[in-house]
Amino acid sequence: MAVSNNTIINKMIAELQKARELEHQEEKVIKHIENVRLLCDLFLEEDTVTRESSTEITQTELKAMLGEKGTSQTQSNTFKRSYDPQADDANGSSIFDF
Repeated sequence: MAVSNNTIINKMIAELQKARELEHQEEKVIKHIENVRLLCDLFLEEDTVTRESSTEITQTELKAMLGEKGTSQTQSNTFKRSYDPQADDANGSSIFDF
């Protein structure tokens, strides 16, 4: 069951009004402000879920992010070294090449 944003905001206002009424009782004021923080977190979490679910990448945006060539370009950047038994490092460039 989802709580409407308006309901959350009204609860925040009520907590702030209670904090203002009890301004001379610091512990109670802090408790009401903590409640406001909790309501803010609830509000922001709900807003984030709504924004994330509505975010979709179009094909045009995907092409813009990947560039003109897109994912069809597959290049191998692997460097291969040929084996030369006469070279100083005949076993390879790594100490783990046997």
